[in-house]
Amino acid sequence: MQVQRRFMALALAAALALPTAALAQAYPARPVKLVVAFAAGGPTDVLARIVAQGLSKTLGQQVMVENRVGGGGTIGTKEVVKAPADGYTLLFAGDAALTVQPQLTRSAGYDAGKDFTPLRLVASQSNVLVVNASRGMADVKTLLARAKTKQGELTFGSAGNGSPSHLIGALFESQAGVDLVHVPYKGAAPAMTDLIGGQIDMMFVGTPVALQNASRKELVLLAVTGDRRLPALPNVPTFAEAGIHQLGSETAVWWSVMAPAGLPSAVSSALDEALRVALSDAQVQKNLNTQGVDVLNLDARATSQWIARDQAKWGALIRAKKVSAE
Repeated sequence: MQVQRRFMALALAAALALPTAALAQAYPARPVKLVVAFAAGGPTDVLARIVAQGLSKTLGQQVMVENRVGGGGTIGTKEVVKAPADGYTLLFAGDAALTVQPQLTRSAGYDAGKDFTPLRLVASQSNVLVVNASRGMADVKTLLARAKTKQGELTFGSAGNGSPSHLIGALFESQAGVDLVHVPYKGAAPAMTDLIGGQIDMMFVGTPVALQNASRKELVLLAVTGDRRLPALPNVPTFAEAGIHQLGSETAVWWSVMAPAGLPSAVSSALDEALRVALSDAQVQKNLNTQGVDVLNLDARATSQWIARDQAKWGALIRAKKVSAE
């Protein structure tokens, strides 16, 4: 009851703060659109639909997921940038679309630090280094020894140029002092197929993919990014345990809810409270955890800090390694 009264007060404040023509009723007076810049059924879409369901409950209005695919996430993202800043068009975004793509291509057409009002940091996910079992590399130490004696010979696959799996692989090269051959694919699924088949040596994959393939005899899970071992993969060490300390939690893949820049503060506050309550719900958390992610539920300030951190980190790597989206 107390949470409901607080949310109603914030909603009333939002209505009073906006022009009468813009909002004749307390926000939200109609359904809210949550744009996902990737295909239906993918990881970002699945997480967005879980959040949308919880947010619909706390807002008292339907939150509808709309998939706007293309350009590595830039098409849907730009659509939200151009939308009215009234709280009825939001973006459910992964970190790559916000912090990587604008630095890979000039046609992205937006700056995550300037063109959005950050609302909530939803969840994050570790990455796992997986190798083909036939290569005989049972741990990171063996892999590094092999890579250093065969510089430029071992291959790592990715979901495409500039994808998180590409950039984390490039960061691994840089921090481990090895030279690998990057093999980009049109998505993570074909890359995983070739890894299982032995066409490539290794690949960084998200936690859900690692869990789905953990029992395959063709694969060995060597190490996980982040500051701790994954409860679902207790026998897989962190990179820090393997002697590489620069692949911690700062390399996590993450997702956030964003609004166009210029969102009135009262509407921003109302949405923040609704998201905070939704992400605190036990069922929502369970549903997100089932997808292999950790719920963060961090506010706008933390979201801005993560964006700025990753813009600087990945930007430096993109320039140093001359990463291209082509």
